[in-house]
Amino acid sequence: MNDEEVFIGGVTRSWLRARSQNERYTVWKRAKALHSAEGNHLARAIELLGLPYAEPEPLPEGDELLARMRALIAEPRARAAAVEATLDGLPAMAGVDVLMHEELGEAYRRNEAAVPTAQKLTAELMTGLGYVAAGNKDLPARCVARSGVFWKRG
Repeated sequence: MNDEEVFIGGVTRSWLRARSQNERYTVWKRAKALHSAEGNHLARAIELLGLPYAEPEPLPEGDELLARMRALIAEPRARAAAVEATLDGLPAMAGVDVLMHEELGEAYRRNEAAVPTAQKLTAELMTGLGYVAAGNKDLPARCVARSGVFWKRG
C-alpha cells in the first residue's frame, strides 16, 4: 500500500491513520454517499487500513466511566444544563457535554465511546422529563460532541 496515494479530497492513508475513529467514520460515510468511483476507492482504502472507522457504540455495562457518567447525569445540575440548553435553542447535549468535560476531563474527551454514551444518557433524561426529539442540530465549537438531538416539549 502506498501511503502517498492521494484520494479524493486530498486524503492520504497517513492522514487517515492520524484521525480519530469518529473522523475516519465521517470520511468513510461521506465517501460512500458520493456514489462515485473516487468515493468508493477512498471508502475501500479506509476499510483496508484495518483501523476502526465505524461509529462507536456506547460504553458497555460495568465500565467505570459509564458509572461516573450516570452519576453525573442524575445530578440536578445536569438536568438544569440540559433544559437550559434546550430553552436556548440548542440540543440538550450542549449543556450536558460541557458538564461532562468539566467533571470527567480527558476520560470523557479521549474515549471514543463517551460521546455516544452521553447522547444516550441525555436522551433518557430528556424523554423522562417529557420532551420529544425534534431533529438534530450542530453543537457549539466548545463541545466535544459535534451534534445532538434538539428536544421540544411533548
